[in-house]
Amino acid sequence: MATTQRQLVNIDILLSDIEMLEHDAYASPEHIRLLSSLEKALAVLNEKAEYETVASFHNAVKSAGLEHTFKDKILIGIYQRLISYVLEYWDAQTKIHGILDDYFDTHSEKRLHLLQTKSTRAKTQFKTVAMAMGQKDYEHFIALLGLHHEDWVWRR
Repeated sequence: MATTQRQLVNIDILLSDIEMLEHDAYASPEHIRLLSSLEKALAVLNEKAEYETVASFHNAVKSAGLEHTFKDKILIGIYQRLISYVLEYWDAQTKIHGILDDYFDTHSEKRLHLLQTKSTRAKTQFKTVAMAMGQKDYEHFIALLGLHHEDWVWRR
């Protein structure tokens, strides 16, 4: 329980740091660093929470003030997966822009196609998981992680 509580506190701190980012910090190096750290913290929490009963996990979440974020243990893994898709999408987009802006040669077209496929796949996987979450939980997730951007708008 103590390690679960510690991880929840770490996650709460990371979420507070994300919340304090400027609105134009979307996909900035700081935003990426915070989401990467959050993804790692969620992985540890997911591992620790596996051995928690539903009641003890709920009590730990409530005492950490994250009861609106983690209504269920399964959301830990879902959030972790969604963050990994966001980071994968941003990484591919950064590389695509790098190729288009600076370094276009004979091999670039193939690399560009592969990166565009990777980017599209990450975004599609994100949207699939997000649709399963439902609009209310999805919008909470987007607000929590500072992802207010046209890339992540809820669409049916």
